Amino acid sequence: MEFRISKEDLLRGLTKVQGITAKRTNISITSNVLLKAEKEEVKIIATDIEIAFQGRYRAEVLKEGTCAIPSRKMFEIVKDFPSDVVSVKEQENKWVQIVDEKVEYNIVGMEPEEFPELPNIEGAELFSVDSAVLKDMMEKTIYAVLSDEGRAHLAGVFFEVVEKDEKKFFRMVSTDGHRLSRVDYPMEEGDISGLGKGVIIPKSGVMEVIKILDGKESVMIGVKDKNFIVNKENEGVIIRLIEGDFPDYTLVIPKMAKGELRIKREVFLAMLKRMSIFSSDKYRSVRFTIKKEEMETKTTNPEIGESREVIAVDYNGESIEMAFNPRYFIDAIGSMKSEDIIVKVNDEATPCLLMGKDDPEFLGVIMPMRI
Repeated sequence: MEFRISKEDLLRGLTKVQGITAKRTNISITSNVLLKAEKEEVKIIATDIEIAFQGRYRAEVLKEGTCAIPSRKMFEIVKDFPSDVVSVKEQENKWVQIVDEKVEYNIVGMEPEEFPELPNIEGAELFSVDSAVLKDMMEKTIYAVLSDEGRAHLAGVFFEVVEKDEKKFFRMVSTDGHRLSRVDYPMEEGDISGLGKGVIIPKSGVMEVIKILDGKESVMIGVKDKNFIVNKENEGVIIRLIEGDFPDYTLVIPKMAKGELRIKREVFLAMLKRMSIFSSDKYRSVRFTIKKEEMETKTTNPEIGESREVIAVDYNGESIEMAFNPRYFIDAIGSMKSEDIIVKVNDEATPCLLMGKDDPEFLGVIMPMRI
């Protein structure tokens, strides 16, 4: 195998697989990338068994072939490579040479036949989705995914199709039991084969998909044999879905609200970050006292200190006192685009609703803490 390829293209592909090849598995070769030189392109393939990536990049192929090479070392070599074109050539005993006129690297590869086969997605029915939309939906839900592997059914983003007012919508939902994020997007006529009553995409897989959604073009998505598929023109990701039933999230969403608070996004976010300075694993709550035109926040940490702040708001309900983990608001607001944030409240024991005009199909739900 021998080929010459643009440093920029090679680096782009290698960058996108580092999160996959860095994971520890029982199969040592998964820390390698598989390079396939065919015709006028080079394929970069990586898998950790749960997630697989494949990218195709134009290259000058002098000799077709395949090699498996340590992913991290290849990335480090290419990242600081002095030339704009990288020459790669397979040597004897699976060694691979990476050179230009002044620099030469020789790195030990592995037997490519040992590389795991990727899931067979031939014949999968794929549905077109705007790349920016899919990325926005994932970024608005990934922060609320539970990190506890003991409850696997909450360790991912739930993806389904719902109907509202006789129209179909893609919907993504995530929750960790203390907060919930839901976002919808209208879809064209049709359906995703294999989606059924919804699927759970693991958080790690969502993170890898976000990496390839870097343009404004459409991507193709689908489900086959318990795998979620995302394909763009020259790159694709296949993710093994989480098996299990996602909880009935509709039960925790209040159907009405007694008061509506409006506040500037940047003002609210800055205040929350200041209130978080004294937060710790033991003391995380901030007390909110909401009145017609102002909101007072207080936080007390006996081990560090206390703080108090008052900011102007627009509120149409009765005065109320509630306590929240400020980090939950920070994560949700950080994913939003709206300049004006709307918070709907009922009482000190009922979850609040978070939304914004420029995030029309987004809904955040945050559970209060005991005062």
